[in-house]
Amino acid sequence: MNQNTVTGDYININLRQLGATSIKEFNSVMHIAEFDLGDGLIVSYVFNITRHNKYFLQRVQPYAMIHGKFASDQEIIDFITEDLTRFKNAKNSHNFDTFLLISHLGHHVTENIEKLFLNYNVDSRQLETVQDELEDSLRHILSLFENSQKIELENTKK
Repeated sequence: MNQNTVTGDYININLRQLGATSIKEFNSVMHIAEFDLGDGLIVSYVFNITRHNKYFLQRVQPYAMIHGKFASDQEIIDFITEDLTRFKNAKNSHNFDTFLLISHLGHHVTENIEKLFLNYNVDSRQLETVQDELEDSLRHILSLFENSQKIELENTKK
């Protein structure tokens, strides 16, 4: 039996135990697992098993995000378990829809920058303006992140 098949089956069994509502497998190397967390929230992942029995994981829903390479099947299961826990918690926030909208906007920004750059000879000053604006946005997000960490730390000390 192919090692990828055994490994993929092991991961699939564990994902079903986590509540996967659908798992599709392609040639024993690519797996798509979907989780219905209720209230219309579907979280799905694609992972590939490489020739060297390493794993490449990305979340595809509710928004795409590459999570990279993992060394073992247990690392994949642990990551998905923690990720689902965070989504179950986050969906209870009254800001969750705004978060999803911002995530989708980020994807559209990346997509449109690529279309613009690969299809047109854009003036370097205009690209620098876009770069500056994106760097400002990133600094703002990192500042919010740091402030949130400080507040959480203060709350745990009380």
